Amino acid sequence: MKLPIGLRAVLVAVLSALLFVGVAGTASAAPPTKGAAAAECAERGVPLSKISIQLYTFADYLSSGTDEQVRHEEVLRRLAEMGYRNVEPYTLSGWTAEEYAALLDEYGLTASARHVDVGSPANPADIEQIIADNRTLGIKYFGSGSTAGAPWIGELTTEADWITYAEYLDAVGEQARKAGQTLFIHNHDFEFTTVFGDRTAFDILMQHTQKKNVVSQLDLYWVAFAGLDPVDVVEEYGKRIQLLHVKDLNPELDNRIEIVGRGSLDFPAIFDAAHRIRYYVVEHDPRFGDPTFDPFEAAEVGLDYLTSVTY
Repeated sequence: MKLPIGLRAVLVAVLSALLFVGVAGTASAAPPTKGAAAAECAERGVPLSKISIQLYTFADYLSSGTDEQVRHEEVLRRLAEMGYRNVEPYTLSGWTAEEYAALLDEYGLTASARHVDVGSPANPADIEQIIADNRTLGIKYFGSGSTAGAPWIGELTTEADWITYAEYLDAVGEQARKAGQTLFIHNHDFEFTTVFGDRTAFDILMQHTQKKNVVSQLDLYWVAFAGLDPVDVVEEYGKRIQLLHVKDLNPELDNRIEIVGRGSLDFPAIFDAAHRIRYYVVEHDPRFGDPTFDPFEAAEVGLDYLTSVTY
């Protein structure tokens, strides 16, 4: 029996829909790739475009071999395979800025920021060269891995020293801003435990630099290690904080640095309090000489945590 045209059209549409559902169902049954799983999870957590990793996590690994460049390239390759899109270098391992930029491009990575010594009033750095290299690397954010007030440097001892240092950083930050880049201050614990009257050294650094010139890359572990609640610091300085170093603290093991998500820090509360964070940077300071620590595990677990955390 020949069906009317209208009925045949309906039947064709229904069959087509059923076929589409069957094919789609078969495709979705296949195990997702690492990247696909991360992308899906990112809808519930931190977007991949905002996640980076500080390569100091691999410092022990990079320095333990005979060819640092070979190991450095391996690190970049494996991070890309994990699903990272951004990295935060602390060294170029002997490559020029042009060579390193080409290496990043080869593995589909972007340098979200960079740790590089920006100097101090007593030991100024060649900021013009740093800015030029940053431009080649495609980097906007940069700053020293530590402030000049570090106990192992011993350069800043008085409140006046810290103010002078802050003024130096503000001038560097102005130079960077005019070049389209942004200087950040990366903290450890001593910026919060060094106190002059009712101000910490961190307060001095923030108060004696302009918002338009200098921002904060807040290291959450060191804030907590200093005895403060990172939520309080994030709420106090608000939009001044544009990058977070995300690393955890283990109170059961002498407050040592822990793999992200396996310690005691309340990252959902911290992230909820933060505003306009450009990059969430996974980091785990190396356990030099400890063969039980795997920096690649720390990197992968950190990425999985950030792409899935809800806040």
